[in-house]
Amino acid sequence: MSNDAVYYDPYKVEITANPYPVFRRLRDEAPLYYNEEFDFYAVSRFDDVERGLKDRETFSSARGAILEVIKANPDFPPGLLIFSDPPSHTQYRVLLQRMFTPKRMIALESRVRELCVQCLDPLVGSDGFDFIANLGAQMPMRMIGALLGIPEQDYVAVRESVDNRMRTDAGKPMAVEFATIGQGFEEYIDWRVKNPSDDVMTELMTTEFTDEHGVKRRLTRDEVLTLVNVLAGAGNETTNRLIGWTGKVLAEHPDQRRQLVENPALIPQAIEEILRFEPPAPHMSRYVTRDIELHGRKVPEGSVMMFLTGSANRDDRRFVNGDAFDIHREARPHLTFGGGIHTCVGAVLARLEGRIALEEVLKRFPEWDVDLENASLSPTSSVRGWETLPAYFGKKRPAAAAKPAAAAPAPAAAGAAPASVDGTWKITLKGPTGAIDTVLVLESRNGALDGTQSGQGMTSPILEARYEGGEISWINQVTKPMKLKVQFKGTVQGDTISGKAKAGFMGSFPFTGVRA
Repeated sequence: MSNDAVYYDPYKVEITANPYPVFRRLRDEAPLYYNEEFDFYAVSRFDDVERGLKDRETFSSARGAILEVIKANPDFPPGLLIFSDPPSHTQYRVLLQRMFTPKRMIALESRVRELCVQCLDPLVGSDGFDFIANLGAQMPMRMIGALLGIPEQDYVAVRESVDNRMRTDAGKPMAVEFATIGQGFEEYIDWRVKNPSDDVMTELMTTEFTDEHGVKRRLTRDEVLTLVNVLAGAGNETTNRLIGWTGKVLAEHPDQRRQLVENPALIPQAIEEILRFEPPAPHMSRYVTRDIELHGRKVPEGSVMMFLTGSANRDDRRFVNGDAFDIHREARPHLTFGGGIHTCVGAVLARLEGRIALEEVLKRFPEWDVDLENASLSPTSSVRGWETLPAYFGKKRPAAAAKPAAAAPAPAAAGAAPASVDGTWKITLKGPTGAIDTVLVLESRNGALDGTQSGQGMTSPILEARYEGGEISWINQVTKPMKLKVQFKGTVQGDTISGKAKAGFMGSFPFTGVRA
């Protein structure tokens, strides 16, 4: 490969920041591209991508739809419909389509608007806000959480768990792990079995269907776990990214934004143009099941084919002046939500949420600029969008619109490790929804550590408590609002404790303790 040859890989940070110049070169110079380092092929023109996404016989999803996943070829849990082919895929998709009908999704408009109002009204009169922290990371997760039946106090933790699984180190592939997919949702499922409600989780557990073997049955517990996990992730990711790109793209096209303020009827087509212009998922991959020829070259069976939807959506062969943003563009289908049997079942909901979010933003904040110096792209290889996107009103960027500073580390505790930790401790867990205070009572009995932990209206005995050499650990078995093991590990110095608590799928959170 010469120095002037076009190069593309999905992990290169400089390319991901703005892939469109590379995409244009690929379309013009290498419509069938091969990356030797990561061993994948890629097509970038609209017709090639559209045709490939529809050809499930040649381009299979049974080994996954992400480059790293296909290469790893892991064992998938049952219910992972996005990584399956018919007939297995068909049974799950038909089931979900019953629950995500356009009519049912459109009926959610008032709830989506209510959530947007709750996010945005407190910001009125401020100097600025963050499109992600204040809206994109809030409304979509609260909406899909309510649909699924996840307790409201756990929405933030679920979203953070989804985000963490998709994170990558700069320049490196995503870690592939499916053994624990759905972990942490077990408590929800078990609780819903005894407490059915009008939500998708209950519907998944109770709906009968005919499976690929012709057997009429209900989903297994493992199938429900996987589907809830997939829906929670997809219901958050797409709209979150869409809201972020809406903020950035319209800040860069203020004249078109003013047209939307003057004529809100243009907003639906503006959302469609934003989806085309900046798709949350810029590529989708497939396993090649047979030798094929594209653009005069052979692609052998067993290869990975990457379909560059972000490039296809800007192909001048399909869209006039495809690299230009134009809310008045002639309506033509794009590939942001995929194609063929794997077209996103939640597309109607994502469009609805994107439209209402923009309507409510423009009602309150008709003008804004974005602070790109303090914005950051999310570090993932499979989706592309903003982790923070501060916006400000007026000509100068106020301090309030700057990227939030990292939380200051807890001050170092003074004093050596005590010989005993017996007594009462006030434990403060910095959870996803704020500080949670509990009271820990420790007592040594016959050489073993025992005790109780109280908080949020309940008291429970602690399990597996250990203290040695200044290191302490114990398990708090929470039973309300659901069963959940919280594992505490920390260091004792004098009359203070500091460490982290792992709360199942929700992740780890810092905690501190002070002897009462």
